[in-house]
Amino acid sequence: MAKRERVVAAMSGGVDSAVAAALLVEAGYEVIGVTMRLYEQRRGERRAKSCCGVDDFDDARRSAAAIGIKHYVVDFKEAFRREVVDRFADEYVQGRTPNPCVLCNNHLKLGTLWRYAKQLGGSKVATGHYARLRQGADGPHLLRAVDLGKDQSYALAQLDRAQLASLILPLGDHEKSHTRELAARFGMPVHDKPESQDICFVEGGDYRDIVRELRPQAQVPGAIVSSGGERLGDHDGVLSYTVGQRRRLPANAGGDGPWYVTRIDPATNTVVVGREDELAASGLEADAVNLIRTLPKRVLAMPRYRAQLAPAEAALIDGRLRLRFDQPLRAITPGQLVVIYAEDGQEVLGGATIARAL
Repeated sequence: MAKRERVVAAMSGGVDSAVAAALLVEAGYEVIGVTMRLYEQRRGERRAKSCCGVDDFDDARRSAAAIGIKHYVVDFKEAFRREVVDRFADEYVQGRTPNPCVLCNNHLKLGTLWRYAKQLGGSKVATGHYARLRQGADGPHLLRAVDLGKDQSYALAQLDRAQLASLILPLGDHEKSHTRELAARFGMPVHDKPESQDICFVEGGDYRDIVRELRPQAQVPGAIVSSGGERLGDHDGVLSYTVGQRRRLPANAGGDGPWYVTRIDPATNTVVVGREDELAASGLEADAVNLIRTLPKRVLAMPRYRAQLAPAEAALIDGRLRLRFDQPLRAITPGQLVVIYAEDGQEVLGGATIARAL
C-alpha cells in the first residue's frame, strides 16, 4: 500500500484503538480518527466497563491529539438503534441469545463507518481488534491474533470478503502488554485505562429493560415444561432465559439434581428444561452463513466467544451450515455465532448464526 494512503481509524476511547491509530501514523499513513456516538448518555455518567460513552469521546480526542491526527465524533445513533439494538431485541423475541458486538462489527464499524470513511476520502478502515489479516492474490485471510488470550477473530467472522479487503488490523501481531507499553511511549492518556467489558448500551442496567421497552411481547408469561411435556412452573417472559441457564427455574419439581434450560420455543412461549445430560449436542445447524474461504469437510468450531475449539465435520446443506462434533458439546445456544477455523486452529474460514442444536 502506498504511503500517505488515507485510513479512517475507529477510536472507541480505549487503549487498543488508540494504539492501532498510532501505529498507522508511525507507518506513514494519513490517519483520521473517528469516534461513533451510538447512544444517548448524560455527561458525568461514568461507564467504566463499557465503551463509546461521553467520557470515551474525550479520551479518544486526547489520544488523537497526542499523535497529531484529526478526530471527529460522528452521530451514528439512528444506525446503531436500527442495526444493533433493534436486532438485539428481535433475537430475544425469537428465543435466541444474540451477540451485539458481532452485529456492531458487521453493520456499524464495517458498514456505516466504511461508507462515512469513503466520504472522507479514506481507502481503508482500521480497528483495534486483536486478529491478523493478510491480503493475498486469492483474497483476504483472517487469522487468530498472536496473543490468543486477547484473540478477537471470532467477532470478525461474519465480515465478508469485501469488508475484510477494506480493513486494517494493526494489533494482530502484538501482545496486549506490549500495546500498553506502546500507548505510554506515544504519550497517550489511556495507556492504563481499564478494559471495557459490558455491552455498551446496557452497562449499569439490565438488558431485559431494553428488550421490554422495544419488544413488550417478549415479556408475556408462559409455561416452563420438561422435555417430556410436563408443566413444572411458569416464567415471566422468554427474554429472561438462555440455553444452559439454571437461575429462575423450578427448584423442587421432582427428581434429583438441578434443572437447566435446554430449549426456548417462542411459537408456544414455553421454556423447556431438562437435566444436565440433555444439554449435550452432537452437532448444530446454522443460518446466515458467511464463508471467507472454501469450506473443507474437517474443521475446528468455536460455538461461543472464547470457547475451546472443537473438531467437527462440516457441510453446507441448502445454504445452511451443519456441523457434527467429534465429541458432544454442552449448551449449544441459538442466536450465538459459531465460527469455523481451519484444522491448524489459526485461519478463520467463516461464521454462521446457530439456529438449533442437533
